[in-house]
Amino acid sequence: MNEDKTPGKIAPPPKGFWRLFDTVVDGMAALAGVILVFITAAVCYTIGMRFLFTKTTIWIIPTTEYALLWIVFLATTWLLRERGHITTDIIYVHLRKETKHSLDGITCIIGGLACGTLVVLGVIHLCDCIAGGVTDVRAVTVPKSAVFIIIPVGSFLLAVQFFRMAWGKLTAIRTGR
Repeated sequence: MNEDKTPGKIAPPPKGFWRLFDTVVDGMAALAGVILVFITAAVCYTIGMRFLFTKTTIWIIPTTEYALLWIVFLATTWLLRERGHITTDIIYVHLRKETKHSLDGITCIIGGLACGTLVVLGVIHLCDCIAGGVTDVRAVTVPKSAVFIIIPVGSFLLAVQFFRMAWGKLTAIRTGR
């Protein structure tokens, strides 16, 4: 294997790491899709029950609220990796390739730092919920930690993806691609 041992050069993670990372991200996005189908069916069910029998299912609304939070943090990393976010590029399309790479790299670094902050704050909140035994008491009593654990997990993966993209932009700038 021909590796560059230049002092100060940081080697990217091995390809096996990214393969595992991408598999986890794909699995999380698929789980988000399954949850979306479930909440759609559950809402249709409760509407049908209310219309036909004037009875409703009380657990569907809070479960749907929790599920929407989980969908966001399960699928966002996949969406970022696939570059599925909406962009406004009126000025961007007129910039030089090097400038685009620089701006993309800066944007990815800022996004990674913001997600890193969410990881820290999410872990702090999660620890507070666990230590205090905080529950959400509505139609169904749920430990808040079970609801909020997805925030630091999803934010961590999103931060890794942002920094992965920033590394790619930095590499593109250095190699002139």
